[in-house]
Amino acid sequence: MTIPEGSTIYEVAKILNKNISNFNEALFLDLAKEKEGYLFPDTYFFLPNSSPEEIISIMTKNFESKTSSLLPTVEEFGKSLKDVVIMASIIEREVMTPEDRRMVSGILWKRIAIGMPLQVDAAFIYVNGTTTPGLALKDLKIDSPYNTYLYKGLPIGPIGNPGLDAIRATLEPKSSPNLYYLSDKEGVTHYARTFEEHKENKEKYLR
Repeated sequence: MTIPEGSTIYEVAKILNKNISNFNEALFLDLAKEKEGYLFPDTYFFLPNSSPEEIISIMTKNFESKTSSLLPTVEEFGKSLKDVVIMASIIEREVMTPEDRRMVSGILWKRIAIGMPLQVDAAFIYVNGTTTPGLALKDLKIDSPYNTYLYKGLPIGPIGNPGLDAIRATLEPKSSPNLYYLSDKEGVTHYARTFEEHKENKEKYLR
């Protein structure tokens, strides 16, 4: 079975439950809570009687194997692996292409550096179970450590399980004068240097 990049533990549980008979979804979610971000998205071949413990072990070992060569880069980058995985999980959900991921990585790290809230809509999957489109002003005021409009810095944990490209993009941010971005209905990302330009992009591409 294939676990898509960016899947949350809840989405992983549904895939496993669909493919493994008598799968204990509740136990899996209980055990996987602390492993969000580290269940590597990949194609797996599990035995029909695989337990949640065995599956989590296989997926986390796969994460360690796939990311081991990046650990020196993580250390050189000056962030903890946890912070890198959290940011990668956001980038995975926010934009689709390798180029956009590196550009958005640069923007989001810049926002943190200047003390600006990240203001990423993707994190709302852990605030109210939804992502864009459809966020309302009341959603932005929900008191949650995953609400990156309300609280500065990274959320307390990953919002999904990122793939290698999102992790690499996190470690390879592209420098630019941009501070804002949005994705239109076709998934094309548009950038802006100022909030005024960003508002113009909203009018152009999101109406």
